[in-house]
Amino acid sequence: MEKETLNDFKVEMVATSIVQSPVPTKKCTLKGSNIDLTVPAISPGHFFVYKGVQDKTYQDMASSIKKALSEVLVLFYPVAGRFIISHNGEPEIECSNQGVPFIEAESGAAIKDLDFSQPSFTAAKLTPKRHPLQGESPHCIPVLAVQVTRMNCGGIVVGCCFDHRTVDGISSYNFFKAWTEAAQGLSSSIITPCFERSLINPRHPLNTSSVRVIDGHYMALPFSALDRTDPPPPQIGRIYHLDAPTLLQLQALANQTEGKPLAVKPMTKMEAVSSYIWKVFARAQALASSEPTRIGIPIDGRAYLNLAPSYFGNVIAIPFKESYAKHILEEPISEIAEIVRNVISGSANTEYFMSFVDWVEEKRPAAMLARVYAEDGSAVVVSSGVRIPLYQFDFGCGKPTFSSVYFPWGGTAGYVMLQASPLGDGNMVVYMHMAEKDLDAIETDPEFLFVRVNRMNFW
Repeated sequence: MEKETLNDFKVEMVATSIVQSPVPTKKCTLKGSNIDLTVPAISPGHFFVYKGVQDKTYQDMASSIKKALSEVLVLFYPVAGRFIISHNGEPEIECSNQGVPFIEAESGAAIKDLDFSQPSFTAAKLTPKRHPLQGESPHCIPVLAVQVTRMNCGGIVVGCCFDHRTVDGISSYNFFKAWTEAAQGLSSSIITPCFERSLINPRHPLNTSSVRVIDGHYMALPFSALDRTDPPPPQIGRIYHLDAPTLLQLQALANQTEGKPLAVKPMTKMEAVSSYIWKVFARAQALASSEPTRIGIPIDGRAYLNLAPSYFGNVIAIPFKESYAKHILEEPISEIAEIVRNVISGSANTEYFMSFVDWVEEKRPAAMLARVYAEDGSAVVVSSGVRIPLYQFDFGCGKPTFSSVYFPWGGTAGYVMLQASPLGDGNMVVYMHMAEKDLDAIETDPEFLFVRVNRMNFW
């Protein structure tokens, strides 16, 4: 298969089954926490590429993955539930072991023929869609869908699609870890997941003075406002690789002081890469000097709300900072990195997250969204998942050759996810989702430092 014929890449659905816990699980309705209520209705896809194992057939591997999924649903019982909208418009999970749709598929393509740098053409066909199942209420949607695709080279691709309103990156990591351990016949190293939403209760009385800070980062709308008739401009995803030496060079640039006092704490790789991405993104959009541009940085609040890592749900806030394009385009990376650091430091604390929870309580019931995501104008959100050990996720067929996300963002802001590279040793994979013209302009920028992953010898 020629890589130029990506649109001809075919995947055939061979069989669909429903995977349930083998034993009865708790029947309940799991309401969304105050933080869950701020997450938009998007379904990020995760995909894991495996070359295959000589002594295992595709059917062996698919059966093993399916069996392990049923076993892990005993602990992660809401994942086998159905996502519904309650009478007051707020989302919740109906938990009754309804099961996870499990699709078995096949493709005539070999892994090496696919251009994973263009996930909108490849990964989009290898990750399933979540939709109401035949015979079930049209208002009930599976929390998770799974697709295992056999490639003609003997390899497989495991694609998963979660409802983002039910999980964040840490939650999905805990689930994948438990699932892959079960597939290897190992006892789970994951502590029993915690679904106790009361751990994210607001204060009583609400701290109405501090919630005003959150008004600058989030907005509340009537639910009817979500039924927009004008779709957002189309966006596509591309996946790049950033090598460790170049990453260290970016970090060095972010720490250049040139006569200024040394920072108490050097700029991190995350702060450096985010600053660089903001700069090339703003330049790609050909912004006028006086136009504003924003960067959002998702922050995990588990430590600030005293939650265990095993808490299953969303604990993410997305604060942002705005600056004139002139500043981002003309100032060095070190100056931009200070803005990024201020985004993080201003919200990485207990008071911010408690105020966030209080703010949601004050606005309920309403549709609540991060302003950087929902409002028009130049904006990019940079999220970091580099600490998630993707290449430990072994379904019994070896470690993945490659793994990333397919994350149709849905808004007008650009979205970037930093992930671990299969090369390890400080290398990164960078998923970018934004307008195609912006990605094209970024790639032709003379200072662009990333390489499309299809040029790497991963497969």
